[in-house]
Amino acid sequence: MSKNISDQLVETLVEAGIQRIYAVTGDSLNHVNDAVHRNGKIKWIHVRHEETAAYAAGAEAQLKGLACCAGSSGPGHIHLINGLYDAHRSSASVLAIASTIPTKEFGTGYFQETNTLKLFADCSCYNQVASTPEQLPRMLQAALQHAVHRKGVAVLGLPGDITNLPAAAAETTTMLFRNRPVVRPSEDELMQLANLLNFNKKVTVYCGLGAAEAHKEVIQLAGKLKAPVAYSYKAKMAIQYDNPYEVGLTGLLGIPSAYHSMHECELLVLLGTDFPYTPFMPVQNKIVQIDIKPENLGRRAMLDL
Repeated sequence: MSKNISDQLVETLVEAGIQRIYAVTGDSLNHVNDAVHRNGKIKWIHVRHEETAAYAAGAEAQLKGLACCAGSSGPGHIHLINGLYDAHRSSASVLAIASTIPTKEFGTGYFQETNTLKLFADCSCYNQVASTPEQLPRMLQAALQHAVHRKGVAVLGLPGDITNLPAAAAETTTMLFRNRPVVRPSEDELMQLANLLNFNKKVTVYCGLGAAEAHKEVIQLAGKLKAPVAYSYKAKMAIQYDNPYEVGLTGLLGIPSAYHSMHECELLVLLGTDFPYTPFMPVQNKIVQIDIKPENLGRRAMLDL
């Protein structure tokens, strides 16, 4: 039996390490569901509502790095939006398969027709529709690359009528590349930071999700500086354990110790956080923000570096 588009889709997802598709099955997704069962290496997790599917995928992505959800045409994929907004704002790598009406009906005001490009524009880092067998492998690979490396939601529109067409051989790579480049500040910036840390005696470190993989280094830094370590809600699991310097979290969900440590220090280091609560941010002390996304710098507080 020759492969169809759905088989090709499922095989690529398996190779990318995706273990589940959270979805409500139905009409335009039927062939994808069949391909999941034929493949046997990935599970179709049937939920009662597509919003639950998107939230489940977002949660799994935050725990494991990449997850997938799907919604059938019209109401099915519209129901994904709330969960996809949450995932995208949480920097969770989610692939959302938005099944659509048949290609020949595009632009006719057909039953349950939506414009997925407009619909998901504000909650995605990639958002395209594959309307031919030749497009699917390239767009799917691009969607996976965006989701993982832009750390957000990638939406792939998939018309129901192409899901059973014969798969076209891929002209380009279909593999997900999980490159992990080393990013660091310049020597000059590091010296500026070192001077600030050495000059100010009362330093507080505030960690966000971006510091989650630096637990050991954060403890070492806090030990040298005798600095309290506060953290965001999402960084709690990664930063709190085995940490003699931790003083809890702050923000709308927080405790006084973290709040006062940030306000009473001379220098506050914001490490890998886009802490959203400006009213909780101190204004009298010096603030350094370290973030891999330059667009995040200085949009929540007055920075010295």
